[in-house]
Amino acid sequence: MNPARLPRWLDATLSAWLLFWASLIVVYNHAGALAYAGLVVLLGAAGWIVLARRTALRGRAVLFGLPFAFLFGWMVITTRWGALGAETAWRLGLQLVLMLSLPAYLMTRGEGAKTALSHILMATAVGGAALMLADALSGYGFSLAVDPVAPGSDLNYRQGEAEMHLGRGQVAWALFAPVLLGLFATRLRSRAAWACAIAFLGLLLAGTVFNRLFVPAVILLGGLGAFALALRMPEPALKLSVWGAALSVLLAPLIGWVSGFATETLMARLPMSWDHRLRMWDYTLDRIGERPLTGHGLDASRVMQDGFTTRIGVDIPFISLHPHNVGLQVWLELGGLGAVFAAGALLTLHAPLSRLAGRNRWRTAALAGLVTGLTVAAAVTLGAWQYWWWGLAVMAAALVALVPEPPLQLADEA
Repeated sequence: MNPARLPRWLDATLSAWLLFWASLIVVYNHAGALAYAGLVVLLGAAGWIVLARRTALRGRAVLFGLPFAFLFGWMVITTRWGALGAETAWRLGLQLVLMLSLPAYLMTRGEGAKTALSHILMATAVGGAALMLADALSGYGFSLAVDPVAPGSDLNYRQGEAEMHLGRGQVAWALFAPVLLGLFATRLRSRAAWACAIAFLGLLLAGTVFNRLFVPAVILLGGLGAFALALRMPEPALKLSVWGAALSVLLAPLIGWVSGFATETLMARLPMSWDHRLRMWDYTLDRIGERPLTGHGLDASRVMQDGFTTRIGVDIPFISLHPHNVGLQVWLELGGLGAVFAAGALLTLHAPLSRLAGRNRWRTAALAGLVTGLTVAAAVTLGAWQYWWWGLAVMAAALVALVPEPPLQLADEA
């Protein structure tokens, strides 16, 4: 897409705005990735300036948003019998409207801005993964140096907070991984591409080991597996990833059903986080059975306080803020009707993702890996309505526009 339709001064301003904010991605990730909700709003608002000048692009964005409008409408309706209001639906809906323009924003940037942003992203990814490893090895010394422990504060509590923030950031980098591999392969020469890919993945995995968090490794396994498959079979792999996301919502009750078969002996052998997940999913299925069609209402999982006693004698709720499985949360709060709306909205993603990928196998592989990685993360750790990961998902998909079209194929050179 030629940015020449925009006045030169406006095009330059939009590119500079993008480069400034996107250069802080390493900071967002290290601080826990929560800032993506605000980042996509800032960039998306600027992106609508692009769409305002592009009638065809604006029409596509509105058409893409219609299936999600049905989902959000149902979310609001369910608050009539839920314990909480519709604030989450309205805030997330506004965020979605603003960030719909983000892919067009990146696609219409000039090659100079794309090249600069690509190299910033690749460098900060490797550096950010290294910084996370160093932080974990030092007992979160870097995090506590930036945000010192106040006199009288509990050091163990602050270290636990830093561990949680670092873990979310590692999840974010794991989700970005397929996009980064696409950039390494097309923006760098062969040896540099391999070196950066190995360094990034190695540092990220080492950091998760020392941070005692293995969810990013599971996300990488799914995302990079889909990435590799898409390099061989681009279009089928992308379609399979989208269908996998939709089915993960529709068939989510099966997770709760299987969890119910876990014995106390088995759960005693599992890490406490997975012991908790199995109990949470089993409990969630029981609550879904109470209102299987219409659900308990948006955000109902936040107010469900039934609990159990852990094996170390601590009383905790079955559901910790959300069920840590997006599909189960949708069923619990929005019922089977909501699950159908959500799955339908996910299936409509295939068309815009295919347009974004074009006939570029690296873009297709990055998108297939991203969707699969998000599906895995949604199945084991994410909350359905968390603003940050919606923002991260759109940001990562939009960054696929940085992969050259047609590919530069530098990685194939000797």
